[in-house]
Amino acid sequence: MKSRILEKGTELFFRYGVKTVTMDAIASELGISKKTIYQHFPDKDSMVCEVVKSFIEQDAAKWEELDRLYANVIEKMFKSFEMVKDMLAQMNPRLLFEIQKYFPTAFQLFKNHGENYIHGNLIADFKKGAQFGYFRNDIDFELLARLRMAEVDLAFNPDFYPNNKLSLYETQLTLMDIFMRGILTEKGLTLYTSYQNNLK
Repeated sequence: MKSRILEKGTELFFRYGVKTVTMDAIASELGISKKTIYQHFPDKDSMVCEVVKSFIEQDAAKWEELDRLYANVIEKMFKSFEMVKDMLAQMNPRLLFEIQKYFPTAFQLFKNHGENYIHGNLIADFKKGAQFGYFRNDIDFELLARLRMAEVDLAFNPDFYPNNKLSLYETQLTLMDIFMRGILTEKGLTLYTSYQNNLK
């Protein structure tokens, strides 16, 4: 039952955001009493934390799968966007912002994941791409990793581009394109463009 509740909570949080979805709404969707939910999750904060923990575990598994399947870092990057396209299409753009504002404990889990896992993986990818001649090697990789992470976060901030007509996926893809064109060599740009054309 706990896994069913968590799955439904995740679905509703991602679609509508964490602020508006109540425990009553989750119970109603599942056809169970709110009391049943509280037997597994003492409050909404604990459920949001469990949702974030589950997301982090899945995200780490995806990174490991991409590392295993794609040696070329540019191909890996495009494959990662293919993997998250459906998720981003269904995700409420305010989700991360709301977690940061209303559920600080859960948001700290996101921050720790970024600092302890994603940051290091990005640096490794930038170094690998530079070794193969795809990326410029005259830019500090630590700075690049932090800039890329900040760009991803910005797309979830409703104040960043309040009149944005693009979907969350299109916004992330556009920001990534701007970022990549600043660090690619001519060799890397040729390869990048070929993958980009296939993505469209």
